[in-house]
Amino acid sequence: MNYYSKGEIRRERIKRMLAPQSAVFIGGASMIPAIDNCRARGFRGSIYVVNPRRSELAGIPCVPNVASLPEVPEVAFLAVPRENIVGVVKEISELGVAGAICNSAGFSEMHGGEKSQRELVEAAGEMPIIGPNCPGVANFADRSVFMMNYFGNHDENGSVALISNGGSYLSDLGCADRSLPVAYSVGLGNQAMITVADIMDVVLDDERIRAVNLYLEGIADAAVLSAAGLKAARRGVPVVVIKGGRTSAGRRATQSHTASLAGDDIVTSALFKRLGFVEVRTPTEALETLKMLVYAPRVKGRRTAYATDAGSYAVIGSDIAEVNGLDLPTPSAQAAAELEKYLPPFVRPANPLDISSGGEAGFDQNLNLYRAYLSDDRDMALQVMCYPPEGGWDPKSWDDTTRAFAQAARERQLPAAFVNTMPEALPRRVRERMIADGLVPLQGMEDGIRAVSNAMRSWELADVLSQRTAEEILLPRYRIGEAEEIAVDEAAAKAELGASGIAVPRSVVVTPDQTGRLDELNFPVAVKALSAGLAHKSELGAVVLGLGTPEEALQAVRAMAEKLKHSAPELSIRKFLVEEMVKDGLGELLLGIRRVDSMGLALTIGMGGTEAELLRDTATILLPASRAMIAEALCSLKLFPLLDGWRGRPKGDIEAVVDTIEKFTQFALSSEERFVEAEINPLIVRPRGQGAVAVDAVMRLARHR
Repeated sequence: MNYYSKGEIRRERIKRMLAPQSAVFIGGASMIPAIDNCRARGFRGSIYVVNPRRSELAGIPCVPNVASLPEVPEVAFLAVPRENIVGVVKEISELGVAGAICNSAGFSEMHGGEKSQRELVEAAGEMPIIGPNCPGVANFADRSVFMMNYFGNHDENGSVALISNGGSYLSDLGCADRSLPVAYSVGLGNQAMITVADIMDVVLDDERIRAVNLYLEGIADAAVLSAAGLKAARRGVPVVVIKGGRTSAGRRATQSHTASLAGDDIVTSALFKRLGFVEVRTPTEALETLKMLVYAPRVKGRRTAYATDAGSYAVIGSDIAEVNGLDLPTPSAQAAAELEKYLPPFVRPANPLDISSGGEAGFDQNLNLYRAYLSDDRDMALQVMCYPPEGGWDPKSWDDTTRAFAQAARERQLPAAFVNTMPEALPRRVRERMIADGLVPLQGMEDGIRAVSNAMRSWELADVLSQRTAEEILLPRYRIGEAEEIAVDEAAAKAELGASGIAVPRSVVVTPDQTGRLDELNFPVAVKALSAGLAHKSELGAVVLGLGTPEEALQAVRAMAEKLKHSAPELSIRKFLVEEMVKDGLGELLLGIRRVDSMGLALTIGMGGTEAELLRDTATILLPASRAMIAEALCSLKLFPLLDGWRGRPKGDIEAVVDTIEKFTQFALSSEERFVEAEINPLIVRPRGQGAVAVDAVMRLARHR
């Protein structure tokens, strides 16, 4: 049996786990809430319970062992003590159970539990296990709920799949009173066998799913996640993601700026962008974004007509809208003239439009007002107000103005959303009416407006991915063996780059006593100390620039050698690089590539030289990357116009820069297992047609044991 057929068999087993015809619960009294929850949610299949010490559990007769089951269940829910779990898993695997949901804890999430988890996986064999240490699985769409606790009650019309490392996130979103149409809620726990990407791949086969939400605390295999991302992109299913535990680079590379300028959090964001995922910060932002994606038609641009009933909401909301990239164009003269017929005399046409007391004018007057306001060519209609809570003011005027807004937008076939400024106060009956009217009910001013922007971003990314090949989205699986990392000095690093076709300055390597061949160089030159452990030469006085003759270069080498004996004796520096200087540079770039655990190679492009860390004007993409993707990343730098003829400046050789970056990435990719990290800082950009030159480089390679 080949790898692919095994993979397909496993996918089919996971599908059976998510919508089984029969289930067995194995464990003790702690499972009673899970069994009750399963029945309360309407599971249609047979339920069995295995417990050797009890006659019944949750009203269901117990059988003493797995061998006594009257049939082979399709899924097993396990809440067995860790010391007994391996034997149980081996039994149900040999019995032919399609898969198991392991709620039992005490594995890799705890110190010393890794061995137990390996034994668990070994006992499972070909049977997939979700978990261990997971809350369970809920498929509300098919009434198949196997959760240790209550994770919400959703009907069979859900369209959102929630997939998470842990349970609290799922509980928060599943139990929120926000009208989120949840179909699947899957907690993966330790992901010993089944990952977030595996579940995502399976639920994407369900035509009912219109959006996926991922909560990740780690990415086990970016290649598998990229395959699921490609599937989502080709199916047109948006993905909203939260990455927990975002920190700077877990391992600082002392040899370069790249790790500090593109920490692991930035690389993770680059992965999400490559896959078209919309990254959000909080569970409530994720929740509101998902509602916008599943209830609103596709928004084709960012031109937004914003209406509210209070000046403060206009000011605060427009600030939030602008920060999040919404465009609020002013009404045209024709629309403004029509608006003035319906606005109170003290209100002027504007965007945001503050209707003030106009909300009390009744449905017909509001409809005329909004028809006038939405008569301009816009991409999105947005209404921001605060509904009275149940038992508060008479909601009639709010009902009239929101119904009128929804109808005016519907007549224009314009996507429309309502943002309640406070998240708590939007009653369910109002939300349901708005959804029926085509008005997306969003809760919380900042979360709501960000949700609108996030949905726009999702559709923009979808357009980009639709133009990319599968190879520009998928990531390879890199083979990483046990290796010793070795830093090489600048001369060796440049030799590697030069062999890859990257332009480097002509140079010679000398010692204080052997300085021949200096007269072969064109002056002026630079002198640099050579040592694999020398990261920042200028700080130690290990570089001198602008030397005009061989004699000056010789004096600089000897003076530098003497100085470094005292300032850096541990480096024992005896060799020096003397190289020709580039005299016609127009600007500098930093190029860095480093290997990131579980994700592969990440390329960072930024403004170079000593200002690199201060400016932090960088773009990061994952490799492999096409020439178009490289050019896009380069052009995204805020200061890129300085290299491209800004305000009459001479244009740099941008084509040569892209060529250099392509060759740099090809070097890293072709080096495969031995590549760890390399950086060019700076790459000097010369005038158009004259090329680009790597004038400094650091590199670390791997020597495999």
